[in-house]
Amino acid sequence: MNASVSRILIVDDSEDAADITAAYLEDSGFADIQFARSATDAFAMLGVEPSGRDSDADADADTFDLVIMDIMMPEVDGIEACARIRLHPAGRDLPVLMLSGMRDTDALNQAFIAGANDFVGKPVSQIDLTARVRTLLRFKREQERRQLREVELQQRHEELARGELGGTLVDPLTRLASPFVMDVTLRSCMESGASACLALIQIDEFAAFRALHGDEATDDLLRRVAAAIARVPAPLTAVLTAYEPGAFMIVEPNARDAFTMHKTCEFARRRIADLEIRHGNSIHNAFVTASSAASLGTADALVDLPAHLLAEFGRQWSHGDSHVEIA
Repeated sequence: MNASVSRILIVDDSEDAADITAAYLEDSGFADIQFARSATDAFAMLGVEPSGRDSDADADADTFDLVIMDIMMPEVDGIEACARIRLHPAGRDLPVLMLSGMRDTDALNQAFIAGANDFVGKPVSQIDLTARVRTLLRFKREQERRQLREVELQQRHEELARGELGGTLVDPLTRLASPFVMDVTLRSCMESGASACLALIQIDEFAAFRALHGDEATDDLLRRVAAAIARVPAPLTAVLTAYEPGAFMIVEPNARDAFTMHKTCEFARRRIADLEIRHGNSIHNAFVTASSAASLGTADALVDLPAHLLAEFGRQWSHGDSHVEIA
């Protein structure tokens, strides 16, 4: 989900606070930002009735990718507004980021119970805000991708049975397994009641590298990084996939814990660093580096494991962790 095309709704009764939030987002490349001065205005813009029922106005409502909402607002506060949005089909999967000047743990817990995905404290830090916004947008993109893949999986299972799947099992650039292989592996574990471990290896500041060096150099980077990761010791049943540009996923079916995968990720990060590929557009490192995360999921939780891993990885990475251990 490209920052420039993501639609964000800021709900805040303070015009000054809303303008500051918008300025931070615009400075980070988010151009399509709308404002609501109250929860009632937000309901109208989202096509959400306070009763939680569908209305004829839904067809005229705008479509947003993310809502940023202040907790403290008159009449209907952010916590109640979030709960009402969640009750409506149009807002069930919509990411909601809460802003709060309070340090009241009970209030923040109520926000999460109401359905908030994350929160940022006031006064807002631009780095913290944009990191969490990008994480939530990526989480939304993963949810949408999963829903599309649910349809594709059934279709491709049938194609596989007929021997018609062809080259969709292999990523043409890196020659690694495609994301479809990961999906099939997770689905197989779900159907058999088995657990699985999933690991994410993400090239740090990948978009900044592409912006400076261009597509040809970026493709070469991906091929070199993929080859380096492929040589890393890993469980015999693990499958390395090219998940999305700059990101790789390793799936280990029937895993009992995530310890071995954590070690695999550690080796992968070292191998990538050993390549000594100059970044040139990083504020942190002279050479290309990578961050990683790993998580073990039981059969009933595997459908949400990729999205969960991406969200937790993004949240922890915003705090500067290069390796994330997720329960």
